[in-house]
Amino acid sequence: MIPAEIKIEVNENIIREQLEKRVNEIVDSTLLLIDVKGLAKKLSMSERFIEEEFLHDPRIKLHEVKKNRKRWYFYKPTIEAITEILRTEW
Repeated sequence: MIPAEIKIEVNENIIREQLEKRVNEIVDSTLLLIDVKGLAKKLSMSERFIEEEFLHDPRIKLHEVKKNRKRWYFYKPTIEAITEILRTEW
């Protein structure tokens, strides 16, 4: 019988990146509302820039929910509207 030797090398950084990507996909699919801080983090843009460029647009205002001076936005339609703005107006 021929001795078999199997050697597996695992790159932990690649595995970590793949896990983070998958977790983000799952979180994105389950998010209902997001605030300006969350949008800033997701889009890698400043809150002020998001306010000036996107949040005054009527397509975004449709998805706004207000309560006690706090504003949230329905996640999926807001991201879709921002994507549309970026594709058509930039």
